[in-house]
Amino acid sequence: IMKILFTESSPNIGGQELQTLEQMLALKGLRHSVLLACREKSKIAQEAIKRGIDITVIPFRNSLHIPSILKFRRAIREFSPDLIICHSGHDSNVVGLSRLIFRCQFSIIRQKTYITRKTKTFSLNYLCDTIIVPSTATQKHLKSEGVHTPVTVIPPGFDFLRLRHEATQPLPSNIQSWLATAKNIPLIVQVGMLRPEKGHKLMLHVLHQLKLEGRIFRWLVVGSGSEEYEASLRMQIESLGMNEYVLMAGPLFPVLPVYRIASVVVMPSENETFGMVLVEAAVSGVPVIASKTGGIPDIIQHNVTGTLLEAGDVTAWTNMLNDFLSQPERFRMMAVRAKEDIEYRFDISRTAQSILTLAQQGKRSRNI
Repeated sequence: IMKILFTESSPNIGGQELQTLEQMLALKGLRHSVLLACREKSKIAQEAIKRGIDITVIPFRNSLHIPSILKFRRAIREFSPDLIICHSGHDSNVVGLSRLIFRCQFSIIRQKTYITRKTKTFSLNYLCDTIIVPSTATQKHLKSEGVHTPVTVIPPGFDFLRLRHEATQPLPSNIQSWLATAKNIPLIVQVGMLRPEKGHKLMLHVLHQLKLEGRIFRWLVVGSGSEEYEASLRMQIESLGMNEYVLMAGPLFPVLPVYRIASVVVMPSENETFGMVLVEAAVSGVPVIASKTGGIPDIIQHNVTGTLLEAGDVTAWTNMLNDFLSQPERFRMMAVRAKEDIEYRFDISRTAQSILTLAQQGKRSRNI
């Protein structure tokens, strides 16, 4: 039995933070002791409390925040962790520096789930024992950037029983009323943060072309982002005369009920470290069409469990969505295969066991 402390400095909640909670619950279910160190009013703190996970509050203002280091020292004295799993820059640096300053014996695993434009290698190389990444593409990228700490691919895990329960929850009223005016019309769903690299504007361009060709469909956009980018996207939707075809529904948590009504889920991203939405859509039995980029090919096998297209290729996306609207059966057959494949490869218990195995290997090497 291990004592495992998770850290997260982000004030917001997204795929990375939800995955942290999934891992903690899975490890707790295996009778390990878990504790989350996070900011006081962070969204992950609220979710952790809801799920019965203990938290300890650390400010995590920056990587060299002395009050955070002192508070963290008190937390590790009280909890005495065998292993600390870090997720963001500030918290991983505070943890690494605390171990150096106070000469602690715990192991540190850094989960690197998001690739920034410039990879800062110092903390990756000197303030942790091993790195976990969600995909082979991320592993290759870190190695090419000069990271020499061991990098292991452990994909995110999912509690599929919980996902099935979440899928039964009612849809928000704004989506229900919008759908009431579009019965029996194919629904194209896109879920994710509203950011330029997520490909919303490319998808809008593609769908506008399909509209000009006389195609009938609806596009449901789930997610939020900066006010500036959202306003820009709304303006473009209006200027193209697409208001009737599009609903920007804002953030939705949980998002699973949306897949119950989706005809197809699209992910036209320029890059994705992993693509958790694709796992959730596939396990819900929904066909997926996504960019062949980043970690997405680790999830979807082209023409076997879904469709992969070159990122940014407007013609390819237009042609493929035309094919889907004309002959959806081929895509639905791939979705059936995807569901079985995803449930086997991405179960949270497999992820938790992989983390434990890695931690035990690290513990043995530190004791040599």
